[in-house]
Amino acid sequence: MKILITGISGFVARHFVELLSTLDKPIEIAGIYHNNKPDFREDQFPNLTCRFHKIDLMNNGDLKDLLTAFKPDHILHLASKSSVAYSWQHPAETIKHNTGIFLAIIENVRLLNIKCRILSVGSAEEYGNVQSVALPLVETLCPNPASPYGTSRVMQQKLVEIYARNYGLDIIHTRSFNHIGPYQMSNFVVSSFAKQIADQQKKGIDPIEITVGNIEVTRDFTDVRDVVKAYYLLLQHGQTGSTYNICSNKGIVLKDLIDLFADITGKTILCKVDPKTFRPSENKQVIGSYEKINKEMGWAPVIPIRKSLTDLLEYWGNN
Repeated sequence: MKILITGISGFVARHFVELLSTLDKPIEIAGIYHNNKPDFREDQFPNLTCRFHKIDLMNNGDLKDLLTAFKPDHILHLASKSSVAYSWQHPAETIKHNTGIFLAIIENVRLLNIKCRILSVGSAEEYGNVQSVALPLVETLCPNPASPYGTSRVMQQKLVEIYARNYGLDIIHTRSFNHIGPYQMSNFVVSSFAKQIADQQKKGIDPIEITVGNIEVTRDFTDVRDVVKAYYLLLQHGQTGSTYNICSNKGIVLKDLIDLFADITGKTILCKVDPKTFRPSENKQVIGSYEKINKEMGWAPVIPIRKSLTDLLEYWGNN
């Protein structure tokens, strides 16, 4: 099996590679990164053949050369500008980048006539602001993005439909809800909480005070180790042209997550709200349904939120 992974430096890719390393089959990985190399070595997993390639996905020549030489059986497309907050500050850049790199991949696959399956990773941000009566969100709900980032992901999903239906490409799309776990960068909300808490724990600060944004919103969190299992199943068994929610089917208010961190650490945690982190338009409640992927492939998340938070704290405590 030959798998090309874009965004190989990201935390989801790291967990996906770790999952592949547990499989009893020969696997070759070509990992694409843009600026920063992955924080794991190419030879870290002895049962995998892994090579990193520094490529600007908007550079058609370099991408074409790699696809021609590697001829992947599967492509896991994780690369993106994935921060909603960043997309509000840089809307044109986010939309141009996220749409452009995906289009470059599928156009090259089409023109080179490479027979491979592509997993396009999207976001729950595609749904936009919804009424509580629409929860949990299902894939048939019409997307109505409320941010530039969400808009870029809807454009990506539409390209999946067009290229699967009209050009015969074997592409599947996900709407992945919030996922958390070790290796996640601190510009994501829960990892930010965990890093601030771990930093102050090491310094013996009590009570702990963390800077937060809007913690009254409800989100659907899934452990990244469950998420990558879903991605692998979709690469094996998903229906071409289809979209699948990857979520927990549960909602949790961010302030309740902070209470759970306090319970895990045994510390009092105070919150200092930074209004500058509030977004112009933000979904108040986001909860998804995983019924579709569960019915078709039997996938359901199994790792409890408490373990996810504990492991995230441990990660930042060690880094």
